[in-house]
Amino acid sequence: MISKKLLRQMPKIMAAGAEAGCGGVILIRFDRGTLLRDQLGFTGLSSLIDGVVAQTEELLTELVGSDYRLVRFDWECLLLVLHEVPASLLKEAAENLFSSLTDRVYDIDDDAVAVSVSLSFAHFDHRFRHVDELLLALVHRAEAIGMSGGNQLGEARPGISADKAISSSDHMLGLLMESLRTDSLKVVFQHLLATSETATTESYQMFPRLVAGDGSLLPAADFVPLAREASLLPVLDRWMIVHASRLLRGPLREKRVRLFINQSEALLVETERRDWFARHLESEPQLAGRLVVEIPLEDAMAHLGGAVELIKICRRHDIGFCLSHVNEQSRWQLLTEKLRADYLRMSAGFVKRLTQEPNLEARFLEISKPVREQGIRIIMPMIEDSQTAASMWRTGADYMQGNLIQAAEDTIAV
Repeated sequence: MISKKLLRQMPKIMAAGAEAGCGGVILIRFDRGTLLRDQLGFTGLSSLIDGVVAQTEELLTELVGSDYRLVRFDWECLLLVLHEVPASLLKEAAENLFSSLTDRVYDIDDDAVAVSVSLSFAHFDHRFRHVDELLLALVHRAEAIGMSGGNQLGEARPGISADKAISSSDHMLGLLMESLRTDSLKVVFQHLLATSETATTESYQMFPRLVAGDGSLLPAADFVPLAREASLLPVLDRWMIVHASRLLRGPLREKRVRLFINQSEALLVETERRDWFARHLESEPQLAGRLVVEIPLEDAMAHLGGAVELIKICRRHDIGFCLSHVNEQSRWQLLTEKLRADYLRMSAGFVKRLTQEPNLEARFLEISKPVREQGIRIIMPMIEDSQTAASMWRTGADYMQGNLIQAAEDTIAV
């Protein structure tokens, strides 16, 4: 039977395998196990299992060397734990093992016994958050194969539904980690409507989405706070930069499109991240004039030195720089001097108050005048109704964004 020692070791084995993208488990379940037990007795069944173990060890030693553990899971199942086996080799091992077991006849006492098995396998994956989740998925997959006639193999995959991810931060974190490791995040795009008739480039903000096991797309608001808590935000930041680069180098290469991408304070705090960003821009000249990096104003003010250095990098490579979450209380003088951006995105709260406070329009026009005179463009987000849109036109906003303009979509149609 599976030992408590191995169960205690499994979380560490699973985490290391998921991080490296290798390793996994294989479950061998004898079809019609109860009938075999009654026909052979426990002595005969034990001899049969010894024969299967010997054959399995011989095959695995040839395939992966000694990098595995084989244990009795229960009286009708064997469990294989493969530590650092590449993902492709895990599947190959499962297929070879299945063929080998079903082709063999075993000598038990004075008789020969042919067996069939239901074999399931699973890769180590961040979405398996606990040992029980992995083992239950493995057992359920083998049982499902057995109930449909057996003598097959199949992969047990983690399935984190949107509800499960939202209700459990642990599962949400697992989904995010695995999506980053396998480069399987999705993105959606929301149009920024230019109010000037002379605009020649279409602008879009690019948002990351997690894909749940049921196919639902989870918005950034559901997982970004958790990513920050788990120190994964810099990894997500870099993924967004790389993915935007792939799009602008590939499917969007011939389109007159500008992408806005959000970045965290990590790009301001850590010199090595800014250095990487500068090197990346040097290697991706097609990003010039087509990419805008967006940083919250509060982060820029808290790390002023890093923000100034980032602006210099952006200027050097013709990359746009945008400060977000700006309102009428912000230090507007700073926005025309040290933190001179190309774009200012007003906060959603400010946009809402602009339609509710009669004097705010006139005040905004006054305080934003020096900014406009320097050619800094103003973005008004969260335009959800016609009243708000009319108010934004009166303020002379350069761009308007929100579901009234266009809901986020998974493609860009230009």
